[in-house]
Amino acid sequence: MDISIEISKYPLRDAYLDGVDDFLERLHQHPELKIQVNPISTQIFGPAEKLFPILQQEITRSFEDGQSPFVLKVLKGDLFSMEIKDY
Repeated sequence: MDISIEISKYPLRDAYLDGVDDFLERLHQHPELKIQVNPISTQIFGPAEKLFPILQQEITRSFEDGQSPFVLKVLKGDLFSMEIKDY
C-alpha cells in the first residue's frame, strides 16, 4: 500500500539545524523514496513496506546524537503528485 508521511524533527540542542540536515541527507541516500522538503516539515512518499523500515533505521540513527523528538503524520495513498489549488 502506498502512503505519505509528513515528518517534523525537533533536535533538543542549540545547533539544531545540523541534526535536521544530517537526517535529510541520510533520507536522500535512499533512491526509492520520493521526498519533498519545505521549511516546516519533510514529506516522503511510497510503499509502506519500504518507508517504515527506512524511517526506523534513520530515526534510530538520529537518536545516537542525543534527544530528538519526531512528529509523524501518516496518510493512506501517495500524495506526491496531488495538485494543490493556488490561492
